[in-house]
Amino acid sequence: MTRLRTMVALVCAFVMVAPVQAWNATGHMTVAYIAYKKLNKSTRKRVDALLKLNPSYPQWTAGVPETQRGLVAFLNAATWPDCIKGSTCPGYVSDGPKGGNAPPPGPEASQNVGYTDKAMHKYWHFTDVPFSIAGLPTEPSPIPNAETQLPILIAAIASGASNELKSYDVTWITHIVGDLHQPLHTTARFTAVSPHGDDGGNGVKLCADPCRDNLHSY
Repeated sequence: MTRLRTMVALVCAFVMVAPVQAWNATGHMTVAYIAYKKLNKSTRKRVDALLKLNPSYPQWTAGVPETQRGLVAFLNAATWPDCIKGSTCPGYVSDGPKGGNAPPPGPEASQNVGYTDKAMHKYWHFTDVPFSIAGLPTEPSPIPNAETQLPILIAAIASGASNELKSYDVTWITHIVGDLHQPLHTTARFTAVSPHGDDGGNGVKLCADPCRDNLHSY
């Protein structure tokens, strides 16, 4: 229990190092912390070098002791795909319908080209596996999604691709793995009220309009 409390305290401290706009930043950093501690020395060194190529690296590590920069960068990298969806990491565009949460048509939706890609790719964050308790018709999760994109990113890491691309992919892999630990990033419920699914709980309102609280954000 003491070790767990120490870990949580460290994660909370790192959250304050570089502000990020993501409701689940602490959860992502917790998953990333556990993953980083399980990396062997050579892999950790390689990951540390790759993350130095991320445009946010200077902000992540500002004022951080050199011995801790690798860990702090990795924790912040786990939140970077959320950062590019907001004003903290400007310069990215929403590239699909439904506020960017559905993929646009065409190969660009699943492209893996690195930091030159200015699309937010919000639909990479989740896979809405359908279910219906009442046995109602369901619809498959749009493609690409977290489940289809993750193998593409992993394959690039093992390839002869450029370090810049691998740096981009490390941030996304770390983030997507964290997202897949969130139950409402992995399912959509179909009901008579939501015949096209509840968008991972986003369509389940917790209060009357104009209140915006919903099950997913909760």
